[in-house]
Amino acid sequence: MTAGRLRTDEQFVRYWSREVSEAAVMFERRWTLAALKRVNRDVAERLSKQQDLFNRAAVTGTAEEIEGHGAALCRGYAAAVRALEATSEGDDAYILGQDPQSGFTVAIGHQKPAAERVVELHGNTAVWISPDEVATLLAQLEGGKALCTIKRMFPGAEVLDIRTQEPAKSDRGIG
Repeated sequence: MTAGRLRTDEQFVRYWSREVSEAAVMFERRWTLAALKRVNRDVAERLSKQQDLFNRAAVTGTAEEIEGHGAALCRGYAAAVRALEATSEGDDAYILGQDPQSGFTVAIGHQKPAAERVVELHGNTAVWISPDEVATLLAQLEGGKALCTIKRMFPGAEVLDIRTQEPAKSDRGIG
């Protein structure tokens, strides 16, 4: 392989990786592969196969293979979006939580493109956070340790209210 061809192949990899990433964002901002499998298993399987073909081409393929599989993967993401939109499948790339007292909204998800979707639907006040960030916060907060102890003892228990002051006498059964 000549140096000139290597540069060309590297340029194709960079170009098609950007194109594929942009196409993937339209899918990943709203859905996961699990949602696509529920709605259209055939499109999901073809998309997964095309992802593998593109990844292989990006590592060992020629410029023509990279371009062919990159373009096909972009079309695959577009087909996935159409399939999910056609069935009005709800977003599953994140879950929302809201504090009923303050209205504070948090969206938790793995796919970073979904953060923009959350802002689009719920405004700039919604906070995007990853599951790893949730785990880190709970591990570091003193109140998180108590919460985790309670949750381990009572699976399914929910936090309904947090009191920051000592309860009133009537709440303690006094008076």
